[in-house]
Amino acid sequence: MQNIEKKRALTWYQTMVTIRDFENIIDDKNRAGFLYGTTHLYNGQEAIATAICDLLSPEDMILSTHRNHGHAIAKGTKTYPMFAEIFGKKTGTNGGHGGSMHISDTSVGNFGGNGIVGGNYPVALGLAQALKMDGSERIVVCFSGDGSTNEGTFHESLNLASIWKLPIIFVVENNQYAMSSDASVMIAGSISERAKNYDMSAYKVDGQDVFAVHDVFSQARQDVKSGPVLIEAVTYRFKGHSRSDSEQYRTPDEFFNWEDPIKKLREALIADYDVSSEEIALIDEKIYRHLSSEAEQALTDEDASSPSDIWKAVYSD
Repeated sequence: MQNIEKKRALTWYQTMVTIRDFENIIDDKNRAGFLYGTTHLYNGQEAIATAICDLLSPEDMILSTHRNHGHAIAKGTKTYPMFAEIFGKKTGTNGGHGGSMHISDTSVGNFGGNGIVGGNYPVALGLAQALKMDGSERIVVCFSGDGSTNEGTFHESLNLASIWKLPIIFVVENNQYAMSSDASVMIAGSISERAKNYDMSAYKVDGQDVFAVHDVFSQARQDVKSGPVLIEAVTYRFKGHSRSDSEQYRTPDEFFNWEDPIKKLREALIADYDVSSEEIALIDEKIYRHLSSEAEQALTDEDASSPSDIWKAVYSD
């Protein structure tokens, strides 16, 4: 922690609280009937996106999954158009046509969420190959979940990325569950160890510790100059897979085995950076009030489209 300045640590805290509060508001609005469809929350995993995106430039590219809100916010996508997108409004990041799972914002290098498990791996290959052909110094970060590592696209993409020495860092957020399937009975061996088969560097890190993730990704950023890297961030999904998840497959006691990454950082700020609990409370209140106001305003925006022009978001003119 000693090599991270106070201002940076506070920025991490603000980003992580923004992600958590944004999603809690979305969850409340969803349950109140203001959303169509469902949402997949990043609750509990905020340290990973925050630490990694802090080390990326706007020109570096990220790809996400159906659980993409945290990655988008950490990469710099504004929360107001994200609210509007999820609410199906014209002012949304994607004109209200993408919804919760497909938020993208290429202005900050966010190439979007993907509703298909493992569907972003081949896209990452294409982006990284283009960067290599252009002689660019930029990199691609492909975020995924543990469930995707049993998909063919995972193995095929890691294989090709290694053969072609592409500038990709694959970040697998092992949150212990693929929907309701426990990773311990679904994955043979270790996710990070699988990188050995593809002759690439690999790291396993505590995904609840923003400082640890930051340190590991700093090293991976150097390693990727000579080829792709795999990071397994061990984390825990505090919420169910989606709104419809009754969570009958796990017990409440499980939560006590996992640290809340926001609470962990909050304690570090107070203990190691001389930040008072009152300062923390003011930050928390400011962020929540700002996001609540944005959500209420976004709900009043014009709806994305009528049935007559829905195809405009599917086919080009």
